[in-house]
Amino acid sequence: MNVKQFTKPSSRVSLIQNVGLSWSTSGTGLAIHGDFKYKYRKGIIKISDHGSFDLKANGINFQVKIEIGMDGTGRPTMKAVGCSCNVGSADIKFHGGAAWIYNLFSGQLENKLKDMVGGGNGLLCKQLNTLIDVNGMKSLQKLPVTVQIAKRFLLDYRFLSKPSFQTKFMETYHKGEVYWNAVPVDAPFAAPPLLKSSDTSRMMYIWLSDYVFNTMSYNALKYNQLQYNVTNKDLPSGVLNTTCPQSTCIGKIIKAIGTKFPNTTVMLYMKSTSMPNMTAQNGSTVVNASGDIVFFAQQPGGKYTYFLTLSATMSTTISLMIQNEKVFAKVLKLPISVTVKDSKIPVSPEGLNFIVKGIVSVFVEPKLNELGAAGFPLPVINSVHFTNTQLTVAKDTLLIATDLKYSG
Repeated sequence: MNVKQFTKPSSRVSLIQNVGLSWSTSGTGLAIHGDFKYKYRKGIIKISDHGSFDLKANGINFQVKIEIGMDGTGRPTMKAVGCSCNVGSADIKFHGGAAWIYNLFSGQLENKLKDMVGGGNGLLCKQLNTLIDVNGMKSLQKLPVTVQIAKRFLLDYRFLSKPSFQTKFMETYHKGEVYWNAVPVDAPFAAPPLLKSSDTSRMMYIWLSDYVFNTMSYNALKYNQLQYNVTNKDLPSGVLNTTCPQSTCIGKIIKAIGTKFPNTTVMLYMKSTSMPNMTAQNGSTVVNASGDIVFFAQQPGGKYTYFLTLSATMSTTISLMIQNEKVFAKVLKLPISVTVKDSKIPVSPEGLNFIVKGIVSVFVEPKLNELGAAGFPLPVINSVHFTNTQLTVAKDTLLIATDLKYSG
């Protein structure tokens, strides 16, 4: 058999309240040309024939209801829960051989064909049920519900409950927590309530709580990811030298360092002492953090001598943007204040100001921008792309409103 003509149907997907989706098509038509031959033998009776036929079917319509749910692992599920189909008309004509006999029964064959294809238990509905229950489920099982971040963290956006369907929209509720990849344990604090929005001008809306960032920073602190040794390789040449001909090294600005530790370099051990906390509110996003900066002077043989600890706090204002289905960040303001926590040497206010502006800010701001430029992935599949996207920052919430573009 060969399909000689196919009439593309009109297709519509709509939402069914408390169920899921309805997929319906109407106006499908096709024309098929085929060849046949047969042999029949019983005793001395032998019958054989061959010929061709033309089949035309029009007005093929179907509607199938698809229930969208959730399995025990938080993944979406789909199941066909009702199917109806009818064939408007069918016409069969035989050619060659004993076609004149076969055509006497073509009306009965046409009705039989319509019954076989149409109806809730017909061939078309059986194929649709298989398409949804088997093929569709296989595709959903490939839908990611977790994604690794920097090879150490795991963003978990599994369903918390089955999707909610109304007549005009659907809502899905996701975990939205970042775990330490090797030990996925819930953070000891709860997510704040999300912003309510009545806007319907875009195709999709994603609400991101600042809980997502804060669970990541909680685990980063817990598993010692918020610490770093700053040396000369991280800063403009010679800044951490204790002896220098110019006047911009630490040994010249803080003379006690140059006197006590001449002709060497200083290493800064920076570590967070509390969880960095992100707060989103009224169009701005601020990250508050605090930590210690511990100073060591390098000694011969690779040993280090401790001489100073500073307590540092910063309140960083960042800008957020959406690109390629990721959230990117950039530092706008980075005010840092430091106080002496412990010291083996005298440190003047000018020395503290040099440490803040010439060392800490020069290192911290590029590092934060580097993290922000890596982007935070959003829960979408590869074939879906954002277009006409708008980002709103409100209390404890980032609201992403976007239209969607699909690619094959």
